[in-house]
Amino acid sequence: MGHMRFEAAELLTTGQCPLSCAYCYIPKVPIMQDVHKDIIKGLEDGSFLDNLEKVAGQNLAHLSFWGTEPALTLGVIETKLDEIQRRFPKVRNMGFSTSMVMPEPIIQFSKKLEGRNIKMDLQVSIDGPEFIIDKNRFPGASKKIPDNVIEFVKAMQGSGVNIEMHWKPTLTIDNIREMSESTELIDVYMNFFRDLEIRIKDVNKDSNIRMWEGGYTPSIAVPGKYTSDDGIAFAEYLKKLHKKGYVSAYSSRLTRIVNFSDELGPKRRMFTCSGGDSNVGVGDRMHICHRTFYLNDERYVDAVLGKKNINNWDISIFNRGMVDILKKWYMPKIDDELKMMNFDYILRGYHDFWQLKMAMVESMTKELALAGQAEKIFLTNKDYLSLFALFMTAAHSCPMESVLNTGSLHLTPVSMIRMFANGAFREIVKTTR
Repeated sequence: MGHMRFEAAELLTTGQCPLSCAYCYIPKVPIMQDVHKDIIKGLEDGSFLDNLEKVAGQNLAHLSFWGTEPALTLGVIETKLDEIQRRFPKVRNMGFSTSMVMPEPIIQFSKKLEGRNIKMDLQVSIDGPEFIIDKNRFPGASKKIPDNVIEFVKAMQGSGVNIEMHWKPTLTIDNIREMSESTELIDVYMNFFRDLEIRIKDVNKDSNIRMWEGGYTPSIAVPGKYTSDDGIAFAEYLKKLHKKGYVSAYSSRLTRIVNFSDELGPKRRMFTCSGGDSNVGVGDRMHICHRTFYLNDERYVDAVLGKKNINNWDISIFNRGMVDILKKWYMPKIDDELKMMNFDYILRGYHDFWQLKMAMVESMTKELALAGQAEKIFLTNKDYLSLFALFMTAAHSCPMESVLNTGSLHLTPVSMIRMFANGAFREIVKTTR
């Protein structure tokens, strides 16, 4: 008997980034250049693949590349493709999330997959039109990134590579407030993605290249310190969004819970994050997912805590005590079989047993309602409260968000409860089918 053999893995492949996005969960500090060099060394000498084999064995079927901007090291990874397929013969999917500011290495890597029977899953982080993405990322992003997407699609025509693309839009609370106050901007947002999809259809004549049409309903930025006022603003945004006939990602999540309610007992893992379940992060240690990459590197942690101001980060979220908890319990050394088995045991508790999480959401929501920081209906309608607790547990499953904010896998951050308990959940219920 040993630790679980995961079928999917997120491999740490980069340590620096050409961007500094407003909501990025990775604080940017100069030491990341040294971290990046060490990661490249681990990729080149094969030690990261050794770690991957120890974690996944022959079970690995899905391999994704994470860190900062994966395009920076795709040239190194493409030299390892033969070795990856030899050591992990079941791998049928490779993918990564990219800002698409560097299309050339992505094109080159994708073409190297020809004839390998591997599907490429490409997630493009693109937040919307100029009034959003040019603020969140960099001036001119609203033109450059779509143009680079088109360049990629054109370059892959007739390549024979199986490619599936989808968007990953993220909104800050400032973006949400702006669209709520000027509702015509909601249409501008939707039309931005519709126009981009039309452009792709015009140039894509290859049936091997597909995209998730309409897959641009945004999610809110995490981590975040959301207030009750933010929750009220979010509810107003959802109300106006739905009034225009659009469906939010959160309505879809609740619909999924309702449609598959028969599975809530026997297959709870269907509704939780895959981190630590079927999927795991791999670097020089094992991680629940990519969200904790770098946090086991003392050089990086010390550098972040030593700075008073970081442009893309609220430093108060980054807490030494929380990092120490993560390192002790949720980042086992890959050569320590006992620690990895303990990791598996702890994460099974997260994925398979919800009673504590549900009870915490219910009690905290009632406390917030008594304090005037959540809607009063939660004090009088027990069924509504239970449905809300289920929604927060099953539709917002993020073990890392919980640990980084509360120190426990099983405690939902109060910030997220405030965000949805001030009218947003009511709007979501109205549009659930």
